[in-house]
Amino acid sequence: MENIKVLLVEDDMEKKEVIEENLSYVEYINLIGEADSAEEALEALEEHSVDVALVDAYISGDGYQLAEKINANFPETSVIIIEEELREETMHKALFSGARDVLLFPVTPARLVDAIYRSHQMEKKKKSLQKAKPSRVKKSKRQGQILTVFSTKGGVGKTFISTNLAVALSQRGAKVVLVDLDLDFGNSALSLNTIARYTISDVVNEIRNLDQDLMESYLIPHRSGIKLLAADAQPQMTEFINAEHVETILKVLQGLFDYVIVDMPARFHDPVNPAFQLADYLFMVTTPEVATLRNVKSCLNTFNVLKYSRAKIKVLLNKADSRDDIKPKDVEATLNHDLYGVLPAEYRLASSSLNQGIPVVILYPRARISRGFLDLARLIGGQEKQQGRSKVEAAVAAEESKIYREAK
Repeated sequence: MENIKVLLVEDDMEKKEVIEENLSYVEYINLIGEADSAEEALEALEEHSVDVALVDAYISGDGYQLAEKINANFPETSVIIIEEELREETMHKALFSGARDVLLFPVTPARLVDAIYRSHQMEKKKKSLQKAKPSRVKKSKRQGQILTVFSTKGGVGKTFISTNLAVALSQRGAKVVLVDLDLDFGNSALSLNTIARYTISDVVNEIRNLDQDLMESYLIPHRSGIKLLAADAQPQMTEFINAEHVETILKVLQGLFDYVIVDMPARFHDPVNPAFQLADYLFMVTTPEVATLRNVKSCLNTFNVLKYSRAKIKVLLNKADSRDDIKPKDVEATLNHDLYGVLPAEYRLASSSLNQGIPVVILYPRARISRGFLDLARLIGGQEKQQGRSKVEAAVAAEESKIYREAK
């Protein structure tokens, strides 16, 4: 493993000794020097090649101002700020100064080493992308559609729908990305049986430099053909993500993909508001249950108060069963809203799909639930009228149903 050259900018002797001791056990981290002030730090950077600068926020000359100068004059050096208290103001100052991370003192050795390693790797990735840019084909000026999947009622199947809708659209030849904006408990990576090497927090750390090339490097490819921008496994990591960050991310993704599918949290939350505002389709998910319908009706009233276009709000009925007391026409009457799509209840298949981390449209492609997603993808693609199927399409669907029954 290559050595990572580190400069420590610290004037507190106690902190300095702790950090030095923590780094002394790591072979690939080389502490090449120390500085007691911003002036000394800049002199050291002129003399030495430095990969990562650990900068105390309270050093003489102000740590954040020093981070800005390093970012401007020594762009190949990543800056990590050492703070004593984590506040929203702190994270904003760090982001705008160009710092890659903020560590709270006292910091555990593992967290310190991980921050240094990740910051160095991110800088290497940025440099490799910059080198590759001149040879790249110019990006098309596409403007993809944003499809936001939402419900304020938990357990209605938002993630299941988001994942399978993304795959169904991809199977029709579209370029699709799935964005997990459930910043507290996002499970999109789990539903795709994917390990999230990078998450939305990594993107936010690079928000000032974010372009299409850099964004692509943080997306996780899936064998279905879609790509994923995952949420963090630890909710506290996303505490400082704001609406401006989310808006920037979604607009960059629109330039890369035909469809941006957004899996939302089960609540209204200021940082994710751009996913409502920018949505071409806002899918409201409900199930045929009184409590869920009451919840969704209240949510639709909220959208009306916020003056969201009724035309872009599409109600999806999930887990529909012919044996239910509440029929699709009852749902429409209760919500005073036409149903855009109805997805049948296939509890065993859905459970098997989620447990295996394989979208149901891949695992059981002939099942009714899978055909429901494919119908929905066709409808979104504009090849099917909202009022109903044509005679030809109905005949094809009947034939598919016959094949599926025979296969069973």
